[in-house]
Amino acid sequence: MRDTFFSLPRFMDLCRKEMIEGWKSNLMRIVLMYGIMVIAFVWNGYISYDSYSQHLWKIDPTWDALRWFFIWGLFVFGSLSASFTMERMKTKTSRTAVLMTPATMFEKYLSRWLIFSIGFLVVFLIAFKLADYTRVLYFSLRFPKIDMIHPMSFSYLFAEGSPFAIVPKCEYFWVRFCGFLFVQSCFILGSSIWPKNAFLKTFVALVLVFVIYGLVISGLVKLLFLDGYDYSNVMNFPEEKGLHVVISLCSIFALFNWVLAYFRFKESEIIHRM
Repeated sequence: MRDTFFSLPRFMDLCRKEMIEGWKSNLMRIVLMYGIMVIAFVWNGYISYDSYSQHLWKIDPTWDALRWFFIWGLFVFGSLSASFTMERMKTKTSRTAVLMTPATMFEKYLSRWLIFSIGFLVVFLIAFKLADYTRVLYFSLRFPKIDMIHPMSFSYLFAEGSPFAIVPKCEYFWVRFCGFLFVQSCFILGSSIWPKNAFLKTFVALVLVFVIYGLVISGLVKLLFLDGYDYSNVMNFPEEKGLHVVISLCSIFALFNWVLAYFRFKESEIIHRM
């Protein structure tokens, strides 16, 4: 190879190869994600429509639960998707196929990152809308006399002033988005360290890290502030500056995890050495 780092034509061929070879498993995961959403939406619909009187409705009563499912589903399914990034490094045979592919390690890593990060976002939005339309179709046939059964528009999730807005301010959108990238980057890093059972092992590791971090911080606070810490200073900290700090930290840590995962993948060998 003349280009030892990145070649766009070679990279496009590699992405095409990755999607063709993994289309069956990826399709099964997409169908599973869609099925879970449909079951959750229909179950929520039965509870919501049986608990409200139609003359009191101003909008579809299921929308309040759908917005929370959108947030949690994005994080949970996004973490699962990220944990599959290095799944082809599980066995010696699959590792050999990956490492012997005529492309640079950066191109191999970037192609997997695009498919399971950016590609996941597109697929999740499509699956969410399809599941929502399935809910509307089912309950329109199940309760033909109810007029307030409508698909939820994404504008209600992001429009300022909407009662269902999950991002009432622009800063909140970037906080959630950067937080999502940070969480997903942790599972990408975990998949590069533990190709087998990456989701479970990464989840356990994150729980242990946060527990230890919380214990250390609380211990330092008690040690340094024997008379107690005045939390009013934290409460008086400007909200906008606090949001900017969170956005910056999440972005930095996400970038750090991606770079670390790349170098971990770059050092991969056909035979794992102890």
